[in-house]
Amino acid sequence: MGERKGQNFYYPPDFNYKTHKSLNGYHGTHALRERAKKIDQGILVIRFEMPFNIWCLGCHNHVGMGVRYNAEKKKCGMYYTTPLYEFRMKCHLCDNYYVIRTDPKNFDYELVEGCSRQELRFDPTDIAQIGAVDRGFTQKLAADAMFKKEHEAEDKEKAVGEEGRVDKLEWIQERMRDDFAANSFLRAQFRNEKKNLNETRARDANLREKLSIGTTNLLPESEEDRRIASMMTRYRDSKSHDDHLESSRDRIESRRIFGKAEDPDTPSTSSGSSGAPLSSSERLKATLKAERAKRINATFSSTPGEFLGIKRKSTTSLGIQKKKAVVPDEVVKEAPPPANPISLIAQQYGNSSDDSD
Repeated sequence: MGERKGQNFYYPPDFNYKTHKSLNGYHGTHALRERAKKIDQGILVIRFEMPFNIWCLGCHNHVGMGVRYNAEKKKCGMYYTTPLYEFRMKCHLCDNYYVIRTDPKNFDYELVEGCSRQELRFDPTDIAQIGAVDRGFTQKLAADAMFKKEHEAEDKEKAVGEEGRVDKLEWIQERMRDDFAANSFLRAQFRNEKKNLNETRARDANLREKLSIGTTNLLPESEEDRRIASMMTRYRDSKSHDDHLESSRDRIESRRIFGKAEDPDTPSTSSGSSGAPLSSSERLKATLKAERAKRINATFSSTPGEFLGIKRKSTTSLGIQKKKAVVPDEVVKEAPPPANPISLIAQQYGNSSDDSD
């Protein structure tokens, strides 16, 4: 970067490349500018990121992992051929300073001053992770034959228990080996999800428009909502008495003309005169013939008015009054008394007995 920035700059007449090497050397400045203001003390300002969670000992606030600071970096020693670096930075919440040093022996950082580490230790087996390698366990396997035999037995039992899981993982791996099939499966899932979302949005938009609630966001339906809605709309389709009557009429009108029970007046259509079973067409013809005969008999046995469905009205209901004929007094004779039925029967039997004698 320094060479790129130094190009096309003004070089004074007394500039000597062998003496000054660069414009920064000529002007007595460093290429990193203010970041190297303490370079004579071996200190360089860098951007340091907190490697883990800590507690500030000045303000007792929590500083999370990943928070970045402008730290003064300097070399403070050696671990064999690996240099040790020390980082000094100021807390962004108070005037306290942190001092953190590298620890290549334990592959970690050492907190020297101003902060303490937040302890979040856990067992790796609790989160299904592989724990650290135990060197003593390996040495014990190599030295103790009985321990090795017991461990082999435990490994076999564990392998039997994990066989189904291994087969499933292998099946998943083989299934995902075909990139085209995997891509097609994922795209089909995305299409179905997009279709369902579009239908839900359209249904919500129709409901908002129907209820005039504007752009209010609607929550998705739950099973409890469906149950309550079914209880509220249970009697929505209840019929009135007139509706029941109408449905009864429709049911009667749609009933079959020829019932299953045979009419005693209708001749049997199951077999012919010879006793042989009739076909369906012959049975239908016989049934129609019998029904036609019944209608004709009913027509000629009733009056024309009754046949046409006209009820004969009396003259009094029409407001017609008959006039009585005027008969002279001399013409009117005294009507004979009515005959006694018993005497008439006795007289008839008496005449019949006389004849027999």
